[in-house]
Amino acid sequence: MGKAACVEVGFTCFFVVVLCTTPANSQSLSSRVSGNTFISSQNPDVRVRVSGEFKYVGSVPFTIENSAAGKRYVFVQANSNKHIERMFIIQQEGFLPSAADTYKYPITNPAKLGIWEYQHSVIFDDNSARIHEEPGKEADLTHRFLTTHRYSLESELIMSRFARPADPERKHEIIFFCYENLSSFGRKLADFPEGVNSPEKQDIKRKMDENCRSAFQVSP
Repeated sequence: MGKAACVEVGFTCFFVVVLCTTPANSQSLSSRVSGNTFISSQNPDVRVRVSGEFKYVGSVPFTIENSAAGKRYVFVQANSNKHIERMFIIQQEGFLPSAADTYKYPITNPAKLGIWEYQHSVIFDDNSARIHEEPGKEADLTHRFLTTHRYSLESELIMSRFARPADPERKHEIIFFCYENLSSFGRKLADFPEGVNSPEKQDIKRKMDENCRSAFQVSP
């Protein structure tokens, strides 16, 4: 995530993401969505029940610089014109057997979901700027996927993000993303200068995060 792509620095992934037609690692084969429940039997063994206000659209497979691979499972809440009002994404990924790397980030701002603690952040985000600056990465892939399904997504968003390594060896990772339109709070990014944490901005982030946490439930 570059500086032009995000209004404030958040926890993110800097790898290049390339769309592929089949998952390159086995974890994607052990995961599925049944109704509005995401079910994974490994890396991690988890169930995520998503609010019925959201519709499951499908999954987006990706590879990351030939070193990791996974899928994004996309749920949306949209109006009758398929304009997205809220979006929830589950991202499950892992390093390929040929890669010696691991997910090394610490949990410095913990949020507990189920029995696990996740690294948590809430940011104001310019999605169009991110796509322009980093074509082929997650935002671009997701936007193209949604467009294919005739959904439209606003550029100015608020994102709540939860991430943790998904196995003891730290070779796999799971991330939950919530997105909500900044316009739903009657504001624009221009109302909040970069680097300034006003009380209003903090209040919007708090309310959005509350909405996010009520949208899904994690259980082992």
